[in-house]
Amino acid sequence: MNIRTLLLGGAMAATTWSAALAEDFRMQTFLGATAATTTAFEDMATELAEATDGAVQIQVFPAGSVVGPTATMEAIMNGLLDGQYTGPTFFAGLDPAFAVFGDTLAAYPDVETRARWFSEGGGLELGRELYADYGMHLICIVHWPSEQIPSTVPIRSVADFDGITIRAPGGLPSDLLTRAGAQLVNLTPGDAITALETGALDASDLANVGLNMAFGMYQNAPYSIRAGHSMPVTEMSVSMDKWDALAPEHQVAFTEACQGLSATLETVLGEQEEAAIAEARDDLGVEFIAFSDEDAEIFRSMLQEVWDDWGSRNERAAQIVESHRAFLNELDGS
Repeated sequence: MNIRTLLLGGAMAATTWSAALAEDFRMQTFLGATAATTTAFEDMATELAEATDGAVQIQVFPAGSVVGPTATMEAIMNGLLDGQYTGPTFFAGLDPAFAVFGDTLAAYPDVETRARWFSEGGGLELGRELYADYGMHLICIVHWPSEQIPSTVPIRSVADFDGITIRAPGGLPSDLLTRAGAQLVNLTPGDAITALETGALDASDLANVGLNMAFGMYQNAPYSIRAGHSMPVTEMSVSMDKWDALAPEHQVAFTEACQGLSATLETVLGEQEEAAIAEARDDLGVEFIAFSDEDAEIFRSMLQEVWDDWGSRNERAAQIVESHRAFLNELDGS
């Protein structure tokens, strides 16, 4: 056997060994195929494959293409999916700890301050412990902007929620709005648009201004309320078995890619939000109403009751609630 044959044989063996080490991840997102979050995730997948020389391959599935949004974690545990880019609140029915981890309501003044809880206050570590309970690894938290409420009537204070009929999907934000006196209705976004048009609904809790505009919520809702009623979390997580099968350097690359996606979306979604606000205001005449500091404080006080309730439901939920409270105390003292 000559040197050339030996070299070719070694190269083929190395290629086969590298292919054997490659990990393919089937991951579903929480929005549709054309959403900025989904296309940015697809770009991340391409860049991650290049950065790892093909060792980490992600097949991105838009929302609903494999299972419903509340079923992705179960699908991962059953092997139908390997991971998800979604929101923890979708799994509040599985474990109340996902509810308190997935939406901080009015606790923080903005998402940037809340992000410090994950990086400085132990939030990411608590999240990883929670996800590990279900055989999953939480890779990183992905930026998501603050949310606003399209409304057919002006809501200028917490007191104005009293008697308002509002579409809400359940969970902590619905609990908070109920305590403020709102009457909740669980409708799909499409049905909510119709209900706003007919007057059967006063307002709708859905998402940020950009997504509200995309759904057409402001066609019949001339007010947009920044009440601090909801500040949801989005994340990227995968099967623990699949994560553990990755080489350490590929775990690092995956984590850095996730963090890069978050940074990209902070810019992209921020620009989209500014454009959506300008379009809603200039083209549709929408009035944007922000709660005063006094009303924000009322919501924060009401939040303590919500946390008391949900935090009492199991140990993980209690740990998350107490961690938030401790970190907020640190912020107040700094």
